[in-house]
Amino acid sequence: MPDKLGFLLSEFAKKIRRYRSREMARTEMAVGLTERDLAIMEFVFEKGQVTFGEIAKELRVTGVPQASLSSISQRITALYSKHGLVDKRLNPQDQRQPIITLTEKGKTTMEKVWEVRTRCLNKVRESMELDKENAIILERAFSRGIENFDKILNNGLTQIPSAP
Repeated sequence: MPDKLGFLLSEFAKKIRRYRSREMARTEMAVGLTERDLAIMEFVFEKGQVTFGEIAKELRVTGVPQASLSSISQRITALYSKHGLVDKRLNPQDQRQPIITLTEKGKTTMEKVWEVRTRCLNKVRESMELDKENAIILERAFSRGIENFDKILNNGLTQIPSAP
């Protein structure tokens, strides 16, 4: 059985995901979009333009299982033809890997998604009822955890790197 803190973190993360999913479902712009669609759009939103291969790599690093090029191609095709949220254009460096960008509708959708996510994160913080001192301690702990897991995920490590 996991230690109590690990168990509580896991349970809290589940509650946050459920709450975020519920809030996203209440918004008109998320109708018909999957978590994978939103992850793809978020990556494109952050980078400006990307290729299928870059999306696949990012999704694998962020823990999306089976982020194959064919499954990503299917999702992007739906985002392009069904929803009009992304554009695909020829990549002059590699014609097999089209360049993906967000349309104006896609950018507007992502701005709304970020508004919902921000409200959800504010609700998470409120739910924890932290005073300023404990909020700072928790912020530092989460920042360290994120940095360490980035090292693990990006460098293929199997354990947390030791401090220098």
